Amino acid sequence: MRKTNEDGFRLYFDDPAVVKRERGYLFAVSDGIGSYRAGSQAAWMAVDQLAHYYQLPDSYWNPDTTVKELVFKANSAITGLRENQKEYYGMGCTLVALHVQHDLQKATVFSAGDSMVYIRRGGELAAINKPHSSPNGELTNHLGLGDRFGLEKVSVGLRQGDVLLLCPDGLSGFVSEDEIRDGLGLSSDPQHCLDHLVSLGVEKGDDNVTAIVVRLAE
Repeated sequence: MRKTNEDGFRLYFDDPAVVKRERGYLFAVSDGIGSYRAGSQAAWMAVDQLAHYYQLPDSYWNPDTTVKELVFKANSAITGLRENQKEYYGMGCTLVALHVQHDLQKATVFSAGDSMVYIRRGGELAAINKPHSSPNGELTNHLGLGDRFGLEKVSVGLRQGDVLLLCPDGLSGFVSEDEIRDGLGLSSDPQHCLDHLVSLGVEKGDDNVTAIVVRLAE
């Protein structure tokens, strides 16, 4: 529907050159705000910043705080461009990052904006985080707000067979939760579920559609 894509995404889970297995696995999706150049750059700045989670030496890495610190660094960098260079006026992005412990027992979601993470378990779907938006749909929080930026953190226990979806409002804003639930239950192959949901988002909406599906094998 659009000629440009302002979404960014990263999957840090299967590249031994990047991932330190004891630090778990990271997945992230970001939706850019502002002009194409500004929004796209903000989205990729946000998700690329998370690579440092694996690159930091052990003396600087903390399993409880490092992801949050990296997101706040991304917010500072995006804010700096937004405030100091006129071509980046209005620059910002939403973000959801999913961290899965190396033992696959717990997941933590970090979110800012209206991008979402859902979990499907036993045929039921639940949203892990809440959208940061007003009743009329305007964003109340996103990266690029400087000191006004906030980051939500929610943790959930995991079980074998759980399926998780990360997506911006290009999907969640047009595809109902019932349709998401059914789409995530179509197959044990995450790629098949992903293809179905992305196609549905493109069919029903008028925004970029980016998503990640994660399944814990039984």
